[in-house]
Parts: sequence; C-alpha cells; structure tokens
Amino acid sequence: MDRKERWEIIWTVVSIVLLAAALIGTLPQVFTVGGDPNVISNIPSGATNVVQTNITAMQYVFEVQERGPVNSQLILPTGQKLDYYYNLMVVPYGGWINATMYAVLGKTATENLYIPTYNAKYVVDTQIVPGLVQYATWGAVDGSGNPIAPGVYAFLSGEYAGPWYSYYVGEIIVLPKGTYYTSSDIASYESVMQSVMNGLSLQGDPYNPPYVDLTNTMNPHLYLVADNYDAFNSSVPGPTAIVKAGSNVTVTMTIPTPNNDHNYLLNYTASGQSYVVNNVYVGIYAVYPNGSIVPVTYQQIQYDKPMTFTFKAEGAPVYLYGIVYPVFNVYNIDGMSGKLAGEDMGMLMSLWGAIMVEGG
Repeated sequence: MDRKERWEIIWTVVSIVLLAAALIGTLPQVFTVGGDPNVISNIPSGATNVVQTNITAMQYVFEVQERGPVNSQLILPTGQKLDYYYNLMVVPYGGWINATMYAVLGKTATENLYIPTYNAKYVVDTQIVPGLVQYATWGAVDGSGNPIAPGVYAFLSGEYAGPWYSYYVGEIIVLPKGTYYTSSDIASYESVMQSVMNGLSLQGDPYNPPYVDLTNTMNPHLYLVADNYDAFNSSVPGPTAIVKAGSNVTVTMTIPTPNNDHNYLLNYTASGQSYVVNNVYVGIYAVYPNGSIVPVTYQQIQYDKPMTFTFKAEGAPVYLYGIVYPVFNVYNIDGMSGKLAGEDMGMLMSLWGAIMVEGG
C-alpha cells in the first residue's frame, strides 16, 4: 500500500467517525423533540377548558385521543369501544386543544395538521414528520379571547401524502355552552360559513363542508347521495345539517356499487382480482359533551339502495352520520405495490358528516 492509498483510507475513516459523532450527538433531538413545546404558552394561564390531545397521523387519517373536559370514546356498532376518534376533535365552548402529534416512523410519509383561521385567533399549520414529536395549540376563541361561534369546522392534512390526499380531512366540533346550540349560536355560525362560501376567507376551498339548515320543520329529511369518488353531495366530509331539538330526523344515504379504481371501497389484490368492501356499518351516532360517541341506529352497508335512518334529535348537541371509522384500501395489481416501488394503500373515510341540534 503506497502513501496515497494510506491517506485515502485515513481520510475515509476520519469522515466516517465525524459523521457518526454528529449523528450520535443530535440523535435525541432528531428523533424525540421536533416542533416547539413552548406553544403551550398560547393557552391563557389558568384556563380550565383545555383538552389534552394526542394525534397520530397515519396514511390518510388522523387518530385523535382526547383527555380532560373531553375524554374520547367511540363505540362501534359491534360493541367495540375505542378510546380515540378518527378525523375528529371535540372541543368545549371557548375551549382549547393542546396537541402533541406523531407520525409513525416507517409507516407513513410526512403529514401535516392544518386548521384554517375561520374566526379563531390562531392558524395551525404544523408538519408531522415520522419519528419526531410535534406540538400545536388551537383555541375556539377570537383575537380578543372571546369564544367563537360554536359549530362544526374543518381541519386537514396540508401535506400531499398520496393519491387519496384529498380525503385527509377531519372536523372540529366546538360544543355549545348549554345542552344545544342556541338560535344565536346558529346565526353566528351560519354568518361565518357564509363569509367562507362568499369568498371573504376561503373561497373555493373544498374542505369546508357546506351547511344545510333544516330548522324550519320538526320532520327534517336529509338526502345524501355518494358519487363514484365516495363523496356525499360532492363534499368530504359531507354537508353539515342543522335541525331543531326534539325533531324527528330522517337521513337517507345512497352509495353506488364501487366499480372503478378511484373508489376506495373497491380493493385490488396482487393477483389482479378486485373485491368490494362489505363489512362496514353505516349509521347515526350521538356525540355527547363528555366525549362519548354512541351509535343510535345503523345497518350494514348496502349498495345502489337507499338506506334510511330515523331518530329523535334529543339529548345530544351533535350527531354524526355515515361511516365514522376508516376502511382499508389497497391497490396492488400484479404485486406492483411494495417497499421498493411504493405502496398505494391506507385507511380512508369520506362518507360521513355532522348534524347540529338547535334548542332555543
């Protein structure tokens, strides 16, 4: 070995050692910190309505666990009880979310939590990087610290995460101060949503579900028709309905049989076979202020046939409709999906929405 070769080996070894030292020296920060935990200072000192929220960003869905004045519990039609929701946050009137966020290393790409301004004080736009811990706060208050209009607001992932990215949308339910939303609450909420639709803030944003005011009758009927992209009435989530407390509500949902690869209820296997997902429930769920979400009426999904549900809007300020937990989708024709070529699979939900109850 000549002198030149020895120096090349020495410099190579030194470079490796320096790189290893830098990696080891920053390892705790790289894999455990991420974001700024000091954002909690945005929450006023002494606030008692703070929901401690853990958010796990997965491929196309947020898994949300809440503790404090709201304790998340989702009861499925099968009787299974989950201590988390999917694509949903529940916040008390004038309350706060103190969020700690994760994305599982090796299981998903970089995700994002985006909560638009609406009439709230803060905008959240935080990257959720696999292996890092991120932090964010959001308050249902305006710039003066006063509660915003309670109601149903959208949040989403602002990071492209694959072909089903546009379904990566959730809702924040800001609860009313009392048992139900008041007529004043509804008027304020509708004013905010009108300003959005009229272009004063987020014109053309497809992630703001439209609202349907059905408070002019005690027998409201909400018609929901899914298209071939699995969107109720061309909206993900579906439109937010508003009904009177004590009214007898009818909801009719029609979902066509999946017949193409832009419908996530149709899966494709490595053998080239396709199959329609059938083992899911469609229904109505009551959302209680303590965070419990309980099925009221439900049935197994039926395609190309109207599914009709009736319930009395009493005892809960909000109801959810549709499929409130995600469905797994995989596109793996001829074994094309994989670690090397890329994986086209994930948990998705789009056929759902909320119903607000006005009580005075």
